[in-house]
Amino acid sequence: MKQYLQQQFIHRFTHQPEKYFSVGGRFEVLGNHTDHQHGICLAATCDLSIYAAVRKRSDGLVLLYSDGFVPCSVDLTTLEKDIDEKGQSSALIRGIAYFLKNKGYEIGGFDIYVKSQIPNGAGISSSAAFEVLIATIFNHLFNEQRINFLTLSQAGQFAENVYYEKMSGLLDQIGVAYGGLVFIDFENIDEPKIESLDCDFSNYQFVIVNTKKSHADLSPLYESIVHDMRDVANFFNKNYLREVSEQDLYKHEAEIINKLGLLPYQRAMHFFQEDTRVKEAYAAIKRQDINCLISLMNESCISSTNLLHNMYVDDISGSPLEACELIKLASNQQAGVKINGGGFAGSVIALVPHNFLYQVVKLCKDQYGESNVFLVNVRNLIPSELK
Repeated sequence: MKQYLQQQFIHRFTHQPEKYFSVGGRFEVLGNHTDHQHGICLAATCDLSIYAAVRKRSDGLVLLYSDGFVPCSVDLTTLEKDIDEKGQSSALIRGIAYFLKNKGYEIGGFDIYVKSQIPNGAGISSSAAFEVLIATIFNHLFNEQRINFLTLSQAGQFAENVYYEKMSGLLDQIGVAYGGLVFIDFENIDEPKIESLDCDFSNYQFVIVNTKKSHADLSPLYESIVHDMRDVANFFNKNYLREVSEQDLYKHEAEIINKLGLLPYQRAMHFFQEDTRVKEAYAAIKRQDINCLISLMNESCISSTNLLHNMYVDDISGSPLEACELIKLASNQQAGVKINGGGFAGSVIALVPHNFLYQVVKLCKDQYGESNVFLVNVRNLIPSELK
């Protein structure tokens, strides 16, 4: 990979790169739509990665070339948000620079060539990986690696939410930045508790299936989940569901439904039940009980279908719900499978015993195509320089 990056960098910039970087994508094991309500989650860094060759500049300009994307340049002498950059890589770069500068860290320009193995639309957080990559480069080139992983993650989330204008909890960026399998408690969103976990998945394979249904223009649907959950929290004069007791939710069922409707109540139920599943999964991983984790993933799938309502938009055909049902069928109900990411379209994540892997992969490739089925593993490497 380094040789390829070097060749492409020289081709674009006509000089040698100074450093090489690698950042993994992430997948969500459990905790769907709990982070924005200060809940708990299980996430993992995967071994599909984004790579970069970089050379520092002296003029405050970032010049970016990336395979398959239009080149862009960002002048860091101006860090204020540019509304014309909404939805572009330049917005993420500028937003990260603004956040780090505002925290007292140094920023500066660089030439960068990027090559990504992380497929767009597959729920592996290509955007979060890119964000953490950019923040890591600022950290290494200008700050002697003094910036901690949480700040790198927060810089990426800030840029995505404010400059890029896409809603994102902090789960994606933390899942990328910390490496390996992590338990995250967002009770204090500014200082979440993050614990690394070890688990032996040697007899199992994580499989991500991209259903090919575009999740572009679905931001209003994602935001509706956030708004519905917060409406229920506000019913109790709280800001987030984490501040509400589950017993109070059930006690006031009729009042909530009469005032807000059935869907917000159901989504609040999902939050509390998903938090409980994460706690049970944490304990299962501690005792290396993979079968229990699989059962909890399947319970999460049912909850996403019946309570959260983020498994499809208009019809089941080609949806994440269809993919989940296919995987359960191909594995004789032995695999764990759930939505991976925001939902409504996009991808699912499955944990498949090896003796059913061939059947699952074949059926999914037949249904969604070779290029939309990914075998992924937990990557224990943190964002780092390639030596």
